[in-house]
Amino acid sequence: MLPDFASVIPESKEDALAYLSSLKSAKIFAGGTDLLVKMRRGESYSHIVDITGIRDIKVISDHGEMINIGAVSTHHEISVNQIISEKAPSLAQACGWVGSPAIRNMGTIGGNLVNASPAADSLAPLLIHDADVVLESKDGTRRMRLEDFILAPYKTDIQPHEILTFITIKGLPGYREGYKRVTKRAAWAISRLSIAWAIQEKGGFYKDVKLAIGSCTPMPFRPRKVEDSLKDRAKDEKTIQVAVGEIIDEIIKVSGMRPSFVYKIPVVKALLEDILKG
Repeated sequence: MLPDFASVIPESKEDALAYLSSLKSAKIFAGGTDLLVKMRRGESYSHIVDITGIRDIKVISDHGEMINIGAVSTHHEISVNQIISEKAPSLAQACGWVGSPAIRNMGTIGGNLVNASPAADSLAPLLIHDADVVLESKDGTRRMRLEDFILAPYKTDIQPHEILTFITIKGLPGYREGYKRVTKRAAWAISRLSIAWAIQEKGGFYKDVKLAIGSCTPMPFRPRKVEDSLKDRAKDEKTIQVAVGEIIDEIIKVSGMRPSFVYKIPVVKALLEDILKG
């Protein structure tokens, strides 16, 4: 059963920010697929501010190199959006795998990021596209890297009177990219591990490699030292094995040797080899 609360439905972003500024104990509702679960477990607020109907933070727009994604865009909307499919196909694919059809039609990407689950499918693709988040309040606007926004599992840098309004990403023309994940079952499942990648190659050499590992570490991460080491390296078996070994070492360093790594590490190794071989 949910605790008692009052529901507020602002007509504009400005109205929503005003409510957050004036109400003593208010929480943003942006799809509710995570919030409602938490409230059933005991979290309570005097007011819920439902921003899902605010149109100007639902738009997905192309600005050349940059793409703006409104924070209340649903996973389904992102998965079928032509701009995302063409310029960030790994994100379209990941959003198309989130939960069930009902969850994809209710859950929003902004809510997904603010919840900051280590298993969130959207995080790894957003990381390879160098995502920034835009946070707004009555006091002004902040823009920060997604990597800096997520502080720990289920913890972000959003302040009580702020709304995450937009996510901006860089398109990656000329790259092959994708998203792979491992789950306990084919559908309606949480990722046990995930990898997003974008790789640019020329004449048998890696020109640029972007990788993001999700779900098997406390927070998804980019192995940037390995990415840098692969630039202008020959795409051969030795290069691939060294890179894969270094990434696995970093996963263990970040997480410690978990019992689940008995099966996860061999799977990560196989996926990375497959991705780098292309």
